[in-house]
Formats: sequence, structure tokens, C-alpha cells
Amino acid sequence: MRKSANVTIHADKIRFPVSSTLYGLFFEEISHAGDGGIYAELIRNRSFEDTLVPDRCHVENCKLHSPAGWISPFEHTDPIPGWYTQISEGCEAEIKLDDELPLNETNPISLRVEAASVPHGRVSVCNTGFWGIPVRSGETYNLSFYGKKADGFQGDLEITLEDRSGNVYAFGSVTLTSGEWLKYELTLESDRDDAEAILAFSTQSAGTFWLELVSLFPATTFLHKKNGLRPDLVGMLQQLKPSFLRFPGGCFVEGFSVETAYRWKKTIGDLSERTSHWTLWQYRTTNGLGYHEYLQMAEDMGLEMMFVVNCGLTCQGRPGEMIPMEDLSEWVQDMLDAIEYANGPVTSYWGSLRAKHGHPEPFGLKYLEIGNENFGPEYNLRYRVFYESVKEKYPEIVTIWNTHWEVGTETKGLPVEIVDEHFYADNDFYQQYHDMYDHYDRSGPKIYVGEYAMIVDNKTGTLLGALSEAAFMTGMERNQDLVTMSSYAPLFANIHHTVWDPSLIYFDGTRVCGTPSFHIQKMFGEHRGEYVVDSYVATESRSADLYGGLGVEEKALDRIRDLIVSSGSETLLRLNRLSGSQPQCREFHGTLWIGDPSWSQYDVSVKALLGSEGIRLRLLDRHLPWDKQNYLLWELDSDGESRLVRIVGWSRVKLAPNRKITVQESDWQHMQVTIVNDTVKCFLNGELIHEYQSAPIPYLTSVSTLDRTAGELIIKLVNPSPYLLETEIHIHGAGNVPVQGIQTVLTSGNPKDANTIDLPESVSPKDSDFKCDNNVYPLPPYAAAILRIKI
Repeated sequence: MRKSANVTIHADKIRFPVSSTLYGLFFEEISHAGDGGIYAELIRNRSFEDTLVPDRCHVENCKLHSPAGWISPFEHTDPIPGWYTQISEGCEAEIKLDDELPLNETNPISLRVEAASVPHGRVSVCNTGFWGIPVRSGETYNLSFYGKKADGFQGDLEITLEDRSGNVYAFGSVTLTSGEWLKYELTLESDRDDAEAILAFSTQSAGTFWLELVSLFPATTFLHKKNGLRPDLVGMLQQLKPSFLRFPGGCFVEGFSVETAYRWKKTIGDLSERTSHWTLWQYRTTNGLGYHEYLQMAEDMGLEMMFVVNCGLTCQGRPGEMIPMEDLSEWVQDMLDAIEYANGPVTSYWGSLRAKHGHPEPFGLKYLEIGNENFGPEYNLRYRVFYESVKEKYPEIVTIWNTHWEVGTETKGLPVEIVDEHFYADNDFYQQYHDMYDHYDRSGPKIYVGEYAMIVDNKTGTLLGALSEAAFMTGMERNQDLVTMSSYAPLFANIHHTVWDPSLIYFDGTRVCGTPSFHIQKMFGEHRGEYVVDSYVATESRSADLYGGLGVEEKALDRIRDLIVSSGSETLLRLNRLSGSQPQCREFHGTLWIGDPSWSQYDVSVKALLGSEGIRLRLLDRHLPWDKQNYLLWELDSDGESRLVRIVGWSRVKLAPNRKITVQESDWQHMQVTIVNDTVKCFLNGELIHEYQSAPIPYLTSVSTLDRTAGELIIKLVNPSPYLLETEIHIHGAGNVPVQGIQTVLTSGNPKDANTIDLPESVSPKDSDFKCDNNVYPLPPYAAAILRIKI
């Protein structure tokens, strides 16, 4: 089927230069993106700490319980994850964790190996790596570990890379010489390829010895750096042509308790001096990829640096903890010291420490984000303290404010340079709100879209998800005077431990795969242009789906009465009081779902007492779990501030101007809502407060930029519809230019098509020449195209 569209471009009408920082990277330690991922360490559980339970937490039935009540998986199928024994028949041996006489305070656990009897054969202690140790023929691997022995043990150890059947790929040996901890180093060269090798420490002698901080790195790392990165994964990032690196999170920065929050000072220096910690993402990180390494990664890739600091709050999306304001100075000082470590002269304490770690020149940290996805009065108080502290000592640092649950560019009277907005939503959200930034206030702060991805029913990262994101990205590009930075999230996921889908890039020990979203990011990053020019789109569209029941917070049920829902002359529901036991009501994690989620056209009348916490009334609520949630939310605060927003997935968008109304929190308020066709109206005590008309979802979105250096016009076209769009392209202000040139097109036969680790290029862009007849470009169904035209 075919539809028509029209794109008109004024190549001579420059709106503004493109933002040089529009596309960047957000790296978070999630899904083993770092440990077991880009951090090239091959040994899992190298310091034997993976089963340590965070302070003040406890484990019940393989569930970790935080001090504030957050529950998450804590599953270990092996007693010592990553480690096991191979014992020849007739031999006796065991391994156990030992916390006596540790290497140091930051490495409290070692592995005690007791070979009670070795009459023949061998006793081996083996590490599986992160789902196998990948080795290649002819490649060199650098092993280091700390060891000591008990009296009576001969001390000879054979160290091998081999398969599980005992076929040896690389061999070396060391002799433990002391009952005190000593560091041993060895080089191993593999003579075969194997994606799932193991590392074995073997002895043919009875006795006891200990191992600690066992590390194995390939000699080939990115730029051959020690303690370095996987070159193939860095190479994928370089293909995106990024401009900055945001690190190290994410919720990883916040943690779910004070002990699991990121503390950068524990991540620098010699590996033996670093403290591992349990992460919010259900595994322990070595912090071998620490603050210094993040700065080095950004520098080596030629990127600006953005450090996200914990501002004294753990993750507010989970039951968390707050550092009291009177104790905040330690955290503020950590922030200031981090800046000094990155940028200070070698004559300062932290600058001299950076030089000691191999980098005498300042790194040049430019951006500092104060918190991650923090919100509300407690965040605002802490934000101001952090902001004023950094500006007093380092006024050149550009600060970023969280707006996770705020709306638009409201800043609550705070000094704000850049706001960070996050969106995790469905296809319709990105397609419908492609023009969201067209309507933002230009007098406010700049926008950083710090995290975004299509997450609803998109576990594998489909073509349609990528195209929906691309539609939203055309809106970001059209508004680069306001939206100056963006970064997709999450960036990486190891296929063996994925806690969030989709990610941009999937990998295992030897292979890597970019999703269709990766290719969209690559296409948009490669074809930037220098100036945004005027362009207009005329396209057919479809109506957005508006349907759903109601919802209210369970804690507010005693402040709600006399609910009536009607459609025309029919009464759909009448409840004097609300509870989960009533018909057409269902409890869901603190929310009472009310009515039929298939309702579409209806009126609501309800009495509400605001109290001190206000009322939050959900409309058109599809009654879906959090990652798929979809509803309109009328928020009426106790002070009379009223907002109408839409929640989709983990995203929130403002639908109408906020209102401030004179109310008494002790008085019953009459809230009324009418939903007719695509229009929602909210009335309070008979007065119209909010009105929202749902916009149609266009089949085509587009943006055009000018590359004066190359003498080319760049046109981006995105079609997430099932129709072939016969797109008439009119170029003005460049003479009689034929619509022809080079095209890059991403499409596939099915919108649900995706790439896999075994078939990584199933959905990938193709380059070719093109020439339009009568200036009509046939944009395929489910496709994104970038056209470069000489002018």
C-alpha cells in the first residue's frame, strides 16, 4: 500500500548551527557492561568477594533485602562463583573462602586451597571466567596474582589455559616462596582458539596455599593500555561518532543503600587497593574500571567527560536512603575532590595522585551531573548545596540538573544550566511526541536527553523500535538550539546476564552485535551536517489510541468519595467509597485500578479531599505493569498547583500548562473529567483547569541539515508505518538542484526483525546511489533513509 508525503526544504534559510555535542555515550555498569564486558579482565570473581552480602543487608531464599526494604535477586548456583576444583581420582582436596590474615583491608577474602593427599595426578583450582575465558591462537595473556603457602607445601604450581577436558593451550609455572603475601606474574601464550577456556592452578604436592586477586588480561587491549579495554567493544562505540562520555551511571551511581552507592575514591590506585561493591544491578563490581579509567577512556576516544556524582541520595525509584543534610559535607567534598583529581595541577594533592597513577596532565573534565534520576524537595535541597559548592570553586564546570519527575524545563527556582530528561516508552510515544521540543520555552536551560529507548515489547531491539526512536531523534535534531546533548541507554549488555532490555549493543566473550537502534544511532551520528535549515513535512497520519480505566493511590482512598463514571446516558460505574474488594477495582502495588481498561469515551465525577499530600487521579489507564504503564495523570497538590501529564513506560510528558488554584486542603473538591474523541478536559469545582487534544501520529518525520564544507544537503526521513511513502521533495534556495545523490537506508521485511549474536547484520543499513523521478522519493515501509544531495 502507498501513501503520499511532501517535504519542503529551504536550504538558504539557516536556523542555527548543529550542536557539536548532540550525540554522545552513556556508560553504566549494568548487565556486565564493564566487568565481563568492555573491561578486559578475563577472570570472574578475581578477589573471591562475589558472595559477600552488603553491610546492613540480609539474604533470605536467594533474595537480598536492603535496609529500606528493597528486594532483589541474590542467586549464586556455585559456592564460590567462577571457581571450582578438578581432583584426580584418589586425591583429596577442598577449597574454601578464608577471611583470616587477608591481603589488606580492601581485599578481605582469599581462596584457601587444601590439598590433603596427592598420591598421583593433580589437584587443580579452576576459573571459568565470565561464561568462558576466550583465547586465540598466538595471542598473549598476562597473568598476575597474590599467593602464599603454608609450611610443608612445596610451592610448585602449574598454571594453564585449557579446556574442560584437560587439553592444554598454554602452560607456565611458578613457585610460591613465602608464607606472606607476594605478587606473582606470568605470561601465557595460547596455541589454540577457544571461546570457553578455563584457567587452572594445579599442584602435584600435598599442602595448603592461598590465592588472592587473580587477574588475567589479554595483551591486546584498546591502545595496548594496562588494565585496559576490549578493542572490539570500543570499536563499536567509535563507529557512533560520539562527542562525550557520561559515566558511571545511572542507578549504579545511586545504589539502593549508602553502602552500594558509587564512591569514586575507592575505585582508583592499584587494583589491590580498590574496594569492590555490590551493585543495584544484581552483581558485584571489581571497580577495576574505576574513575581514572573512565576519564582515560573518554580521553583516548577524544570525548568530552561527564561525571555523574551521588548527591546524597540512593535510588528514589526503589525504597532508598537519604544522607541527612548535616552529614552532606563529606559527599560534597567527594565531588570537589573528583574535579580536582581530573583537572587539578600536579602541585595539588589530588592532581599529584593522578600523576602518580600515570597521568600528570589534567584530563579536562567538563560536565558534572548532580545526581541521577533524583527528584522532589529532598533532591532540590541537595542540588543547591552541590551546585553552589562547585560553582564557588570550579565555576568553569558545566552542571546538569535531574528532571526525572519534573516536567519540561521547570526548575523550581533553582540555578540550572542543563536539564537531563529520560524517556523509556513505547512506539507511539516516540512517534507522537517527535515534536515535543518544538514547543519548549527557549528562555529556559538547555536540554540533555540523557537516557532514552523504546522498551515496550521490545526485548530483542527491533527495527520498529529503532524507527520510533529515530522519529523522536528528528525532533531533537530540529531543535538543536535547545537540545544540545543526548545519549541512548543502556549501552552494553552481556547476553549471559542481561537485566534490562533492550540495550544498544550485545556481546559475549568473542562476538558483538549492534541492534537496529545501534545502526540508527550510527547513521545519525555520521550524517550530522553543520547547520539546521528550514524544512516542513506534509504527511498522512493515524490517530493515537486513547483508552483505559481510572486509578488512584491506595493511600488516598479515604480522601475520595462519590465516584461516578458515565458514557452518554449510561452509568458505567458508581462507587460511594473505594476499596480493592469492590467490583471493578483491583489493587496493584499501591495503586487501585478502577473500571475497565478498554473504556475510551467517558465522563468522570469524583469528590476529593486534598489533605497534605494532594490527589493524583489516573485517566485512560490501561492497567499495565510499570514497564508498559500508559495513562494520563491529573495531579492536584495541597497548595493548589495542578498538572496534567502523560506517563508511558518510564516516561513523563507535560500535556497542558500548569495551573495554580486557590484551594483549602481541608475542603472537598469536585473533580470532573470529560473524554470526547481525542480531547480531555479537566474541571475543578466547575472551572476548566486543563485541556488536552491528542495529536495524530504522522507517518513521516524529517529533518534537514546543511554541510557547507562538503557542499551537500542532508535529508533524514523516517517512516515507521507499513506504507510505502511516495515523498515529494522540494528544495528551495539552492538553484535547480536535482534530487539525487547517495542514500543510506535501514529497513527490513518485518518491523519485528532484529539482530542476534549469531546473525548480527540481519537488519543493517545499505548505501547506494539514488535519483528521483519528478522529485519523488519512494521511502519503503518501516524504513529510515538519509539522503546526501550535492547543492
